[in-house]
Amino acid sequence: MKKIILGMGAVALMFTTSCCGGSQCGNSANDSCVIDNDSLAVAIGAGMGSGIANQYNQVPDSIKAKLSKEAIIKSVEYVLSLDTADNGYMAGLNMGMQLAGQIQYMEQMGAKVDRKLVAKEFKKAIMNDSVDMEVISNYNTSLQLMTGKLQAEQQRKKMEALEQSVEAIQGTKTGEAYINNKKQEDPEIKTTESGLSYKIINEGEGEKATDEDFVKVIYVGKLINDTVFDDSKGEAREFPVRGVVPGFAEGLKLLGKGGKAIFYIPGKLGYGVQGQPAAGIGRNQMLVFEVEVTEINKESKPAGIPGKVVK
Repeated sequence: MKKIILGMGAVALMFTTSCCGGSQCGNSANDSCVIDNDSLAVAIGAGMGSGIANQYNQVPDSIKAKLSKEAIIKSVEYVLSLDTADNGYMAGLNMGMQLAGQIQYMEQMGAKVDRKLVAKEFKKAIMNDSVDMEVISNYNTSLQLMTGKLQAEQQRKKMEALEQSVEAIQGTKTGEAYINNKKQEDPEIKTTESGLSYKIINEGEGEKATDEDFVKVIYVGKLINDTVFDDSKGEAREFPVRGVVPGFAEGLKLLGKGGKAIFYIPGKLGYGVQGQPAAGIGRNQMLVFEVEVTEINKESKPAGIPGKVVK
């Protein structure tokens, strides 16, 4: 919107050099006619309207259906007809729009807000001659807590819907069938209580990795159809054990320095029902990682800085 307004101002300036024959100039001999007022009105109205029209024409039809031009025009005409000298009324309009926006946001998350009660409480509060700052703080805290609960519930419903999606259900079934076949082929594959399946090739030496550690790992990540979605390309990459998906972290804690293994990570311990579309990982898809832990540290040891390798 700022760009539109700035553009409008630039258009208005075009009219500053041609004006003195305009009927809207002052009648006093002392008046200095620097603009044509009709041209100014055209620049303001047409400039804003054209900018909005350009934006409007780019939105999807589904949005246009809920945002008619007629309603926009009616609202603009109403506001422009008001006495702008009544500062209190204009300020109230602005406050009302803010309240309406806040209510709409809450309702989009599933709340049901009584607008009449909002108006009643607003009136009662604003008429107070003195304000207790602790009361304001309590209301703000309460609002934040309720907003958090609404957001959490909205996220829960979203995840529940994803869990029940055809793709997520199929991803889980396909992964289970895959690991069951693998375990029949290779009895060395074991499964933890959480659902992580793994095959230890070499446990490594010394203490095993913990959640507090940083590790350097050479790895290849594949889907069950052998599609590679991530590959360290033979170089050890460093990251905190806590910084990876749950199944990968659980597998790392089975290994010491020099340890090698294959992790079969079910969707629920990987990227879950949301998947990782950028990497080509679908909902609840099983991941297969071939890993080698080259180093375990209690703190980060950078592999290098731009232009200079740390040895």
